[in-house]
Amino acid sequence: MSQIFKSQIQIKFHEADPAGIMYFANIFSLAHDTFEQFIQKAGYTWAGWFKETKYMIPIRHAECDYLRPFHAGGVYDVEVAVAEFSTSSFKMQYTFKQNGHDHAIVRMVHTTLDGKTFKKIDLPEEVRTKLTPYLKAP
Repeated sequence: MSQIFKSQIQIKFHEADPAGIMYFANIFSLAHDTFEQFIQKAGYTWAGWFKETKYMIPIRHAECDYLRPFHAGGVYDVEVAVAEFSTSSFKMQYTFKQNGHDHAIVRMVHTTLDGKTFKKIDLPEEVRTKLTPYLKAP
């Protein structure tokens, strides 16, 4: 059975427009903030992930389905899972919820690059191993 990493976020005043609705692009910062928590739960230190020099794992694609508005001051649950693996990348999924209702689903694809040449390489086995417990069931 796969694990789901869970966290909570609160929409800050400065993240919203004058009507109190969160600016749409802020969802990607919130998802990435949650990713930084997730990788530490998966067994990495922050520096071990972001300062690795043998390889880099940048985001090559990001998308979001917006289902309900986010309100300034609102507290939202975030469920994080690995959606899928490929040879050189993995896709993360972040589901933002409040009171049992989905508000947004963010998907980000991370690809693996050689730290010196910046060319695509296979996903390191260590990464696959540490993230596999969070792989969504089909």
